[in-house]
Amino acid sequence: MKQKIKIATELFLNQLSEHNTRWVSLFFSRIKKKLSTAYFHQKWSIQLIRLCDFIIVRTNGFKFIEFELTNICNAQCIFCPYPDMLRTEKKFMNMSDVLLAQNLEKLNHFKNALISFTPTTGDTLLHPEWDYFIKKIMQTPSVKQATFFTNAIKLDTDNQNKLIQLLKDDKAQKMSQLYFSIGGLNAADYKTLYKVNRFDLVVQQINSFLKLLLENNLTIGIHLHLKMLRAGDFEMDKAMAILNQSAYPFLYISHSHLYYSNDGYNRNAQIGYYKVTDLEKKKACSYLYKTRFAADGSIWADGCVISEMPNDSSLKLGNANASWDEIENTRQSLIRRWEDEGSIPKPCIGCTVYHCKK
Repeated sequence: MKQKIKIATELFLNQLSEHNTRWVSLFFSRIKKKLSTAYFHQKWSIQLIRLCDFIIVRTNGFKFIEFELTNICNAQCIFCPYPDMLRTEKKFMNMSDVLLAQNLEKLNHFKNALISFTPTTGDTLLHPEWDYFIKKIMQTPSVKQATFFTNAIKLDTDNQNKLIQLLKDDKAQKMSQLYFSIGGLNAADYKTLYKVNRFDLVVQQINSFLKLLLENNLTIGIHLHLKMLRAGDFEMDKAMAILNQSAYPFLYISHSHLYYSNDGYNRNAQIGYYKVTDLEKKKACSYLYKTRFAADGSIWADGCVISEMPNDSSLKLGNANASWDEIENTRQSLIRRWEDEGSIPKPCIGCTVYHCKK
């Protein structure tokens, strides 16, 4: 019955306009905030909080803003362009205070913004002041919600405590969900996928963090996404036993055997890929309306996880010192060339993420 309700709810939410989707997301965020207060005293609210998490995640929309605090990574995943980028002249760096201030000014152009701390390449926790930067960004009045992504390799005791404090200080509960990415359910698969031997460390740190959430009566939604090899087996009970030893009630585990690609992507035989859509791409992909503030000061129409390819800047809109009108004019020119001239940007050719919202 629960599954049927989820499917029906998701079908309904998918019919909403972008405006109504954002309204629903903000509305259920406020409801979750009230339910979380009740959770401190009694546990009857658990299922309702889980329902709110389900709706909030599925109403994130596609125009959220990505803040790339760092483009440096501590893994070299076989499904990511990062290893190829290391062989280019791309600058790998952390976002500076000066650049943060410039980007914060540009956030004023957004209304009811959802910020995703998800780099195209890199891991947020590698920025030495990630918690300070995130707190400053979430204090911006136009920011109404935020999400956070990490591979949890750097989720050590110090960063666990910083994250707990960040959530405690977030009285408006703008940080709605945290996302952790893990390679498989054993050390061998993890090393094959991420090219580093960190499985046991990551499992220990995630379990330690979930225990801290329970001890502090926090109700943040934690989403663990398991990256799987082509022949990898997924078992939910096994995943829960390994990754949720404290039985944290707001942990959600998903998995995928398929990965995104495009015509310029170096495919790996050990993993599977989504098929290219047979839709005729007359309209520009909706994800070009997204924006990414990159760690090096560039600003991108951040189409998808493979929007920035090695030695290619097709989707770059400008830099932080450009005016917002210049940024948006470049975006509209990019979309117009696609729709009027059939000039599709390189990362979008053969892309398996293509999405056109009508």
